[in-house]
Amino acid sequence: MKLRTRIHVFTTLLMFLILAGLSIGIYFLFEKMMYERQADQLLARGEDLTAELNHIAPTNANMVIRAYMPPDGALLIVGADGRVIREVESDKRLRGFPAEPDGSGPYTVSDVDGMPAVTVAMPFISAGGEVAELRITQLADDIAGQLATLRLILIGLTAAAMIPVIVSSVALGRIVTRPINVLTGTMRENREKGAYEKIDEGRGKDELHEMALAYNDMMDQLGRNYEKQERFVSDASHELKTPITVIESYSRLLKRRGFDDRNIANEAVDAILSQAIRMKDLTAQLLDLARSDQSAAYHFKQADIRGIAEETVSPMRQAYGRDFGIEGPDKLIADTDPDKLRQLLFILLDNARKYSDGAVRLTMEEKEDRVELSVADHGPGIPEADLPHLFDRFYRVDSDRNRKTGGTGLGLALAKEIAEGLGAELSVESVVGVGTVFRIVFPSNRQS
Repeated sequence: MKLRTRIHVFTTLLMFLILAGLSIGIYFLFEKMMYERQADQLLARGEDLTAELNHIAPTNANMVIRAYMPPDGALLIVGADGRVIREVESDKRLRGFPAEPDGSGPYTVSDVDGMPAVTVAMPFISAGGEVAELRITQLADDIAGQLATLRLILIGLTAAAMIPVIVSSVALGRIVTRPINVLTGTMRENREKGAYEKIDEGRGKDELHEMALAYNDMMDQLGRNYEKQERFVSDASHELKTPITVIESYSRLLKRRGFDDRNIANEAVDAILSQAIRMKDLTAQLLDLARSDQSAAYHFKQADIRGIAEETVSPMRQAYGRDFGIEGPDKLIADTDPDKLRQLLFILLDNARKYSDGAVRLTMEEKEDRVELSVADHGPGIPEADLPHLFDRFYRVDSDRNRKTGGTGLGLALAKEIAEGLGAELSVESVVGVGTVFRIVFPSNRQS
């Protein structure tokens, strides 16, 4: 069953049950009120009658009884032993009617030839001092007629009320399912066309509007992820093509002549090894970028920035025999992800090492509630026209120099991704012939 049909059926059925329940409640309440009113009238007659019977002679009792006899009714006086003392009726349908109360209340409603009859009973003491019970019964023809009319009115009102209920339930079903149908249609078109079309969000503030927002956000994210995937595949195929070609060429050369010429063999092996190492580094950086695109988890905590810097610089001094200096306070505490910050510093320090021959300086400074880290080198510098593109993937200022130093053009792109994940601002300043400075600025307390 479709959602629109379910909404239509369930809302219609629910409203019918509500209207039917109200109608039934009104009917039984009105019925009770009518019977209670007739019973009150009969009790009043009985009280007046018993008062008169106590002051007249038994010979005049029939005349008094008939005077208080209800129309279409009957009167019965029963002794304490159950014998009938007097029995009078004004309607032959009540002749011989026992008029025995059921004890469930002040009055009893019985069926007499398909017509309801109301009976009340009250004890009294006759003029002779005998304890007796007076039972008065009256046929409720008028009440039956009024109840029949009320039933017709309630049924008619319920049927009439169901018309707008049915119409409104159909309209409600369409209102609720329209955005769902639009969403379904858009999803089907996106699947067939391979697109990421969005739906109209509308101006409402209800759950359907929130669903549209969530869907559009999902389309945005899917579109971005698809673009990143395409970019990743394109980047990988483009960058891996060169080392693979070099490896293939030297392998063919080695196969043709390398085993007969020691120099050619050494050259080929060196080239293949260098390109294999380059492919390994390139693959690792591509995978790091892919993971950063997937919003890798960052675990922030209070950490000593000085200690992180020392842990990063120490192995680089040992491995490259270069002068990596650290300047700043002996201890600097801030909120960060130590592993990610260490990776970011390594990329910047390694970049400075590759493109400069002198000392590399890492400077730390705390300004108010912010921490600033600077990595400076005295290399050839970067032309001003290249600075805006420096963090783009595979962008190279000097391709020949990058090839010689083993650069892939991915390191600074990855650094930018990590800095954004850390909530830091990564910027660069450079003067040709003087050197380059990379700055990392982030809050010392993320909650401030």
